[in-house]
Amino acid sequence: MTLPAMERLRESSWPRVELFVDSDQRPIASGTSPSTPIRRLLTSLSAACLSVLLCAGVAPAGQTTYRLAPGDRITVTVFGQPELSGDVLIDDAGTISLPLAAAIEVKDLTVFECQERINDKLLAEGLLRTRSVGVRIAELRPLYVLGDVRLPGAYPFRYGSTTQSAVALAGGYGPVDALRQTALSDYLLAEERVRQLTNQKRTMLIRQARLEAQRDGKDSFAPPDLGNAANDKDTLRIIGSEQDVFRIQATILQGQIDLLRSQKPLLKEQIEANSEQGNAGKKQLDLIRQQIDRYGNLLRQGLGTQNNDFNYRVLEANQEATVWRLLSDVSRLQVDAGNVDFRIKEVDAAFKRQVATELQQTRDQLNDLDITLPAAIAIRDARWRNVGGGAGAKHLISITRMRNGHAVVSDADETTPVEPGDVIDIKTEMPAGITSNDQAAAELLRSRPSGTEQASGQDFTSPISR
Repeated sequence: MTLPAMERLRESSWPRVELFVDSDQRPIASGTSPSTPIRRLLTSLSAACLSVLLCAGVAPAGQTTYRLAPGDRITVTVFGQPELSGDVLIDDAGTISLPLAAAIEVKDLTVFECQERINDKLLAEGLLRTRSVGVRIAELRPLYVLGDVRLPGAYPFRYGSTTQSAVALAGGYGPVDALRQTALSDYLLAEERVRQLTNQKRTMLIRQARLEAQRDGKDSFAPPDLGNAANDKDTLRIIGSEQDVFRIQATILQGQIDLLRSQKPLLKEQIEANSEQGNAGKKQLDLIRQQIDRYGNLLRQGLGTQNNDFNYRVLEANQEATVWRLLSDVSRLQVDAGNVDFRIKEVDAAFKRQVATELQQTRDQLNDLDITLPAAIAIRDARWRNVGGGAGAKHLISITRMRNGHAVVSDADETTPVEPGDVIDIKTEMPAGITSNDQAAAELLRSRPSGTEQASGQDFTSPISR
């Protein structure tokens, strides 16, 4: 019975009766005797109407079938007993506690069943003489929204809520945008890493071809077969750079060799000149010795002097020393000429040793790039898949709900109705990655030529003559 109906009943032809409560908590009418039958009838009718008013007319439609559970807050109203009335929370054990009363288990009861159980409990404990307890739901268990939302947390339940409205309470699918920005930054860094490693490997392959040509003493080198990347501007720039190095080093080496070789004609001329001087000195020495022999005959005949004979012999000794000095110079010059050839070979060998060292370092770097470049490409592609999650991201929704004391997880969509206490978990599934169109890295990963014989393309020559 509603309040307007009670007003009409009171304004009808029935006698006006004012109700009071005696010391035994029993309603009585003013101006009448407690034993009057009509008073007891009106008292019972008033208590019944009050009980109906407390539990009816204010409960939403969903409360008639809703089952109470831990976390719900209910309002218990006991007519004439304010100390027993108030808002109480259903604890984890599914019970409520009222003042002066023992714990009452209300889990899995409807609101009406809860009201009846409280009435029965208070009547059984002697706290009431008639059924005068009303129960309504003050606050339902909250919804818990977790995962890829802007504001994860607990939110109040509203009848008719769906997963979409729960996500709206949590601010929407917010973290996806932030994740996209982070993923985009990570992708750009990964892309730059792949580009650097690709150019580095391309440089190492071209440098290897140049070093192998220098090691083999060739006058030209051809870049390796780089497939579609052969005409790339970066490839042409690297080839041009290695071409300059090849030419500069060849020019320097050839200059050193030419300088050494230019000494040989001078040495040869000096050898010939000293040899001729030596031959002339020998002739002079022979003439001096002939003169000494003739002067000796005169000296024995008493026609010469000892002093002149001594001077002739000194002249012979000086001429002999001159001849030996010239012969010694010829031998030294011949040794120097031989050293020139040795130094030419030494310069060439030193250059080859430098080339061999650089070639080994280049091969070591290529071996490292064979490992790091594929890993960098895989990381770059993974970052690209994450970036693609903005437009094509799919939201996976699951609901965890208590059923018979057990948590049951079920899949849901945005239109799935939710119940109080549901745990809604939102996950974002990124779309399948888009394969990168970077052909340069793919070409470099496909093969690595072992020498310039496998290379193709324009030859870069530099005149090296040894």
